[in-house]
Amino acid sequence: MSAPPTDITQTNRAVARMLAGAFGGAPSVARHRDETGRSHVDILTCRDAPRAGLTAYATVTLANHPLYQEGIEFPGRCEILGVSDAPGFAQVLATCAFQVIEARWFLAPGIVFPGLLAGSGLSETLAHVLFVPPVAFEARLQTMQAPDANLAFLQAVPISEAEYVFAQESGGDALEDLFAERGTDLFASTRPSVL
Repeated sequence: MSAPPTDITQTNRAVARMLAGAFGGAPSVARHRDETGRSHVDILTCRDAPRAGLTAYATVTLANHPLYQEGIEFPGRCEILGVSDAPGFAQVLATCAFQVIEARWFLAPGIVFPGLLAGSGLSETLAHVLFVPPVAFEARLQTMQAPDANLAFLQAVPISEAEYVFAQESGGDALEDLFAERGTDLFASTRPSVL
């Protein structure tokens, strides 16, 4: 792992170690800043993980920031992970993190961050991000007790406009079930919409 920035905590280091162990591959950590330079988030990257041709990414310092639900601080913290065959997916996670840090968007399973992939060039078919439990890594990623709150992990899954509408009408769980039924490759940036 590359040398971490000097302002990360012991919890951040423990998170990075847990994620690197869950992903496998050779990990590195890089700092991403928002457009204003006010906020930053550190993202761990493991190439050829969980298999050749894919790259696993995860925030390791998002949990330094509180989550807010309807303007009230939520008692838990979260880190976001994602796996993609498209280069540049770390920027998608950074953009999601900045929405949490700056705009106080809430994170939970089934929540969709709309429009975050639109115009990114990463996919022609997928424009939104759905957050789900990280089932591919669940056995190796457990909720952690951080100094201030429990820290959980969520996986960012790019979805299409039709899938977004379905998730709004039927819920994120129903969309996850549809993905499972159809054997959808959620790591493929060029996958067709299931709807």
